[in-house]
Amino acid sequence: MMNKNEQEATPSWWKEMLTRREAGGRIAKLGVTAFLIASAGITAGCDADEEMEDEGGETSRDAIELQKEQGWNVGSADRRLVYKNRTAADSRGSMDWSTYLDPTMLLKAYQPKNSAWQPYVVPTLVQSLSQQSLRGQVQPVHSKAMSEAYSRGLGMREILSNSRNSGSTMIVADLPGPEAVAYAAALADVADPVMTFDNWPHPQGVVGSHETLGALLYYAGEISDKAAERPADAPAVLILDSNRLAPYSDADNQFDNRYVAKVPTADRLSAMKVTTVLYAVPDQSRTVELDDINADFTAYKDRGINVAMVALTDFQPDPNAAPTTVDSSNTAGANTGGIVQHATYFYGGGAMFAPWFFYHYPIFVPSSSIPGRSRLPATSLRGNTYAPTTRPTMFSSRTTGGAGGIGRTRPSGFGKVSTRTGSSVRSTGTRSGRSGRSGSFGRNRGGYSS
Repeated sequence: MMNKNEQEATPSWWKEMLTRREAGGRIAKLGVTAFLIASAGITAGCDADEEMEDEGGETSRDAIELQKEQGWNVGSADRRLVYKNRTAADSRGSMDWSTYLDPTMLLKAYQPKNSAWQPYVVPTLVQSLSQQSLRGQVQPVHSKAMSEAYSRGLGMREILSNSRNSGSTMIVADLPGPEAVAYAAALADVADPVMTFDNWPHPQGVVGSHETLGALLYYAGEISDKAAERPADAPAVLILDSNRLAPYSDADNQFDNRYVAKVPTADRLSAMKVTTVLYAVPDQSRTVELDDINADFTAYKDRGINVAMVALTDFQPDPNAAPTTVDSSNTAGANTGGIVQHATYFYGGGAMFAPWFFYHYPIFVPSSSIPGRSRLPATSLRGNTYAPTTRPTMFSSRTTGGAGGIGRTRPSGFGKVSTRTGSSVRSTGTRSGRSGRSGSFGRNRGGYSS
């Protein structure tokens, strides 16, 4: 359980606000019908696995529930988070990022302006900052990859700004967590950010969500400022971490903090008059959506919602543009800070190619006339060739309540760890897990080290 200091540090909203995972679990346990979940438009993340203890005293536990009970760094209290791209300042070159170590402030910064998107915000990762010992280790991060994702986001911003029907769009940015945050930050004055991060950091986490949390801190002030410019009918950009399904084995040095993405149902999107879903992926090597959202995307198509895929690498710098300030970030250590200026990466590699987007993606209607195809410079880009199709995945047919996408559960052992009761009052750390299970963690009976 939490020690006294941690309990005192827990804000009231923590006690009042359920994560999407907890809400789904409680609804299932109470036997409430699928209507309640459908009315919120959320794919619940409850587990089919119940907590079970074997003869050896090992118990399979939901990873995040174990972290909430015994501390975010359960089993690894002697380890620190390792950052690859830490920085001293935020995206505006200030030290104000420390203000957003308060989880209430960070959630507020990323609040959608359109309240219709609020039910799809997953606050889990931000809520981890209620633990003081984690706050002492979290830092803002910025990398070259984030900078490039931001520049490509600026290119998409140009598209949305010149589209007549952008408000009927939901963009799903399914990128490595920090890059997804950067992409959303570039769009934040024209699109509502919607966080979907449903795990906590851990020193041995399969998913490096502390880097994503650092990116949220890096852009928090900027996104908060941009909210004032955002139209009330702005499209939404769902911020997903493509590492949520990272490969995992039963190694001693891994903590299974993977999770399943939760996106609005097709019925809810239709009710919100969303007619287009644009799936933003890192590059053209991604040809299908990730497994956990296959059922959702095929349901969108079946409901008559246009679904298209766009690769971020289709947006490239204009070779004729004036050079910008060199990015001061590095991948080997701390960034000294300072404002980073970003060039806009245009679709096709230049402003003159950008109108091709409207031909390749006719789901968007340009707000003004564009040159005919014959008058545009030639391009090798071919646009969207993607259509979601049902396929067997580890998440297939795992629903309850008799409706697709309602009460979907995670596969057995997914996002689980095995705990072992020991005589020590401190966590005994990790050891090899059993076949098909995650590494085991000794149970901390007397609280955890802060």
